[in-house]
Amino acid sequence: MRLSRSKVDLFIECPLCFWLDQKKKIKRPSGPPFTLNVAVDHLLKNEFDASRGKGVPERLAREGLSFVPAKHNLLDRWRENFKGVARTYRGIEFFGAIDDLWQDMFGIHYVVDYKATSKADEVNLDADWQIAYKRQVEFYQWLLRGNQLEVSDQAWFVYANGIKGDEFFNDQLGFKTKLISYDGNASWIEPTLDSLIDCLNQEMPPKRSSHCAYCEYADRRRYGDRLKVIEPKSVDVNIRIPRTATRNANKDMEADFAIEILESLPDQRCQVDELVGLVIKKNNKRITLPNKKRVLEVVYELQASGDVRIQNGIVILIVSSNRLES
Repeated sequence: MRLSRSKVDLFIECPLCFWLDQKKKIKRPSGPPFTLNVAVDHLLKNEFDASRGKGVPERLAREGLSFVPAKHNLLDRWRENFKGVARTYRGIEFFGAIDDLWQDMFGIHYVVDYKATSKADEVNLDADWQIAYKRQVEFYQWLLRGNQLEVSDQAWFVYANGIKGDEFFNDQLGFKTKLISYDGNASWIEPTLDSLIDCLNQEMPPKRSSHCAYCEYADRRRYGDRLKVIEPKSVDVNIRIPRTATRNANKDMEADFAIEILESLPDQRCQVDELVGLVIKKNNKRITLPNKKRVLEVVYELQASGDVRIQNGIVILIVSSNRLES
């Protein structure tokens, strides 16, 4: 199995979106390609390639830097999308395509990333959303160290800012480019990958991120003004209550579990047998014949109350206003 750096970022943004992407092949809507950024990347690569393995590029010399664009027999592969630098961790190959790699006089390597934008203010790395840029170079540092390279914690951003002037276009767009250094810390990576792998091994979808705009949109599109989180009812088994009451309370909780499971599925439907098994597991019970019979009764009761419909062995969720308002 191969996972790109962007998939790791997807997991950090929202475990549910990542789980749906990998387990159910349901992708987030994609935005338009940043073709101007791609063009700037291409031109910067051409500029630094002219000095690769030869000497300090003029742009770096002007800044008093003595780095040389590194010459490595795998560099072309490391820069290619869908190939990139690869490193295996816990049986999964993680990879990412770097923009560039510089080297100092001691043979230490520095991750370089090209960025392009157009803003009135001077470019920097101070915005909250730019944490993704920092994670990006830290992940590249981790990948390259897995390929027996000595890599500095210091990374460099070559940040090109398109100038919005008062002049006519005349088929030319000017840029002011700034070199920004950043000291990375890759200590977060392996604990994050451990959590990511645990997420991949789950049969049930994880909770969505509280700040995921995609999940928020999906929830509001599905429920509108009726959006409400259904909390499962708990049973205090230490209190002596009649056996019938305990059984009824447990069935109510399992009914909530069934609804919760169906709500979490992309098409809000599930095979009867599969749903029964998932409810039993969520209730921390063993999958035995009596437990299956009890949960199956719960499913049929949900059908009778109009919460679900059973068709050709498939349980289909029906959004019930009386359940949401209860």
